[in-house]
Amino acid sequence: MGNGYNVDVEQLRTHARNLEAIKDRFGAVKAASAHIAQDDQAYGLLCGWISGILEGRHAAQDDLLAFAENNLALIATELRATADEYSATEDGNAALVRSAGGDLGEAR
Repeated sequence: MGNGYNVDVEQLRTHARNLEAIKDRFGAVKAASAHIAQDDQAYGLLCGWISGILEGRHAAQDDLLAFAENNLALIATELRATADEYSATEDGNAALVRSAGGDLGEAR
């Protein structure tokens, strides 16, 4: 038999789900960060000035988090599409083998 490879499509789908879970965690971090950044009281009376300084950093951080979320979503989508393609190819090949061997059982 030739050199081939075996792909477990369920592992691809599981990995895609795990990436979606990580993406959701980034969303939660972004939401929590935005809540604190907009609240001058979050740092108390003595350190309230910090929120003004951090606001610019939060904007840049939000852009980075959005970029990471988008990339994770794209990767998860492509992993699912790849798993679907492998499944379709495997199903098609199995159908061809079955149809080619269907007459063999009757020839006996």
